Amino acid sequence: MHPLPGDPVVLRSTGQRYAETASAIRDAVATLDRIAEPSAMVSVAVDRVRADAERLSREIGAAERRYGETGDALVDYAAALDRAQDDADRAIRDAQDAEGDSTALQARERTLRSKLRDLPDDTSAADLRTLERSITSVGADLDRSEGAAESARQRWEEAVADRDRAARVAIDRIRGVVDGSDLNDSFWDDLGGAIGAVFDAIGDAIRAIAGAVVAAVMAIVEAVIVLIAAVLVVVAAIVLLGLAIVAALIVLALAIAALLIVVVAAALLAFVAIALVVGLLLVTAALVLLVAAAIGVILAAVVGLAVLLLSSPLFWALVLGTVAFIGVVLAWRVAIEIFAPTPAVSEFEPGSDESRESKAAWEDANAVTEIDSLDDLVALEGYSDAMGGESQTVVDIVRMEGEPARYIVTLPSTQDWQVAGVFFGQDMNGDGAVNDLDTNIVLRLFPDVRTQYERAVLDAMTKAGIGPNDPVLLVGFSQGGILAGHLAANRSDAFNFQGVLAYGAPIDDMAIPSKTTVVSMQHEGDIVHQLDLTGPPRPTATWTTYSRDVPPGVNPSTGEPYSAQPHNNVAYQQTARDLLTADPTVDDGFEQFFGTVGDSSQYTFAE
Repeated sequence: MHPLPGDPVVLRSTGQRYAETASAIRDAVATLDRIAEPSAMVSVAVDRVRADAERLSREIGAAERRYGETGDALVDYAAALDRAQDDADRAIRDAQDAEGDSTALQARERTLRSKLRDLPDDTSAADLRTLERSITSVGADLDRSEGAAESARQRWEEAVADRDRAARVAIDRIRGVVDGSDLNDSFWDDLGGAIGAVFDAIGDAIRAIAGAVVAAVMAIVEAVIVLIAAVLVVVAAIVLLGLAIVAALIVLALAIAALLIVVVAAALLAFVAIALVVGLLLVTAALVLLVAAAIGVILAAVVGLAVLLLSSPLFWALVLGTVAFIGVVLAWRVAIEIFAPTPAVSEFEPGSDESRESKAAWEDANAVTEIDSLDDLVALEGYSDAMGGESQTVVDIVRMEGEPARYIVTLPSTQDWQVAGVFFGQDMNGDGAVNDLDTNIVLRLFPDVRTQYERAVLDAMTKAGIGPNDPVLLVGFSQGGILAGHLAANRSDAFNFQGVLAYGAPIDDMAIPSKTTVVSMQHEGDIVHQLDLTGPPRPTATWTTYSRDVPPGVNPSTGEPYSAQPHNNVAYQQTARDLLTADPTVDDGFEQFFGTVGDSSQYTFAE
């Protein structure tokens, strides 16, 4: 491809000069036509001039259309050529950019394919898939780049076709006026001299007859003009005087009528305004008095009630008793978490006394053979919640195939609400699952206290064979997410926490170190993740918060729409799928934990 040749500026200037020539020809023809008209002057010289002028008018007029049409054709072609050159230049630049991108992408693809061929036989499946995905992505980019280059070449060819089409139209227009004209080009070579000779003859004729007629004509014209001017002045004076008198009478009548209308309207408006003002004043005064009386009564009642309450020992006894009760409950639950021994941790395998839901969840968890996306991790959380329920806590620990060993630890959400049981006639003896409501309170209000839940999870990780340097991904919903963020922020010296997936969990204020990749999902309308009274932190290279509306659809396990239960594991699993559909890279930070499951084990403990 190359830039289109041609100079639109020169073409446009040439066309304008042809148009100016056509205009000059029209003026000359008009002059010659006036000379050729019959007149009172008769002489041999005048007749010769008139005959020559008529002949020249016909010959010159034949050229006017030729020059005018040729000029318009050149101007139109200059505009079309200008547009075609701009389109061709843009297409050339786009093609060059696309070819440069294609060269870089081809080099990148060759490098990746060479790297793929050189991979050792023991390369993990996850690393192999990552490299293959990169090659596929580069191939897709290369196809798009080559498509862009081909599109640019097509646009360049269209620009050439537009230019040629405009050229053919201009050629046809010019050929039409040239071929259809019997004008002799050799005549136009001497056109200037011929016109000059004609006008010399005209000058001689005019000088020959001017002396005879000019004086008489001028005298007659002068007399007629003076007479007409005098008559017009008299008539104008009479007309103007009459118009002035009529206008004065009309203005006087209009002024009197307007004055009467203004006086009557002003009187009416004044009466209406006075009535309105008086009425508004009366209504306002009544409303003020009514509102003041109501406010006085309310204030008196409030002040009296406040004085009665503040002066009543019973009121203060109730206030102090309520505060003391809440403090005692909190202190009691914190003391339980501090002094309670670490729950006994053992491997979980449902027996005959387990519920059908618990057994089904255990089977589903152990049937997982591949974990390669964000929604797979959310599904593990649902299995862990269902396995434990209210009676026990079950932590799911998955070891992925490959070296070094990599682990996914799933922490269940709140299942036991016993601390609130005092308000519903239930006991508070502290049995059942440790992922209960009071653990939530302690984790949020007293992060330095090592809860039973935290101690048991760390014990389960040790029993699962997780070493201090093995990469660990923590997955948690609600309370599970709180504990995941808490462990990463405060226990990073005990284990190598490299990833945290928390959703529906208030972790925005936690000081999780930058070595840990954090993905937090939050539903609009889910109040649980807002309990830290802190907005999402600023996005960084290792911490991303996805705040989304509750997804449309229906929870298949309850039949209710997701919007009716924004704090729900199944709803968050749908949100994870929607995020992956919009951007498949949202879980790239957890890529080292994706692949084939090597071993899956569950650990149970209770208070």
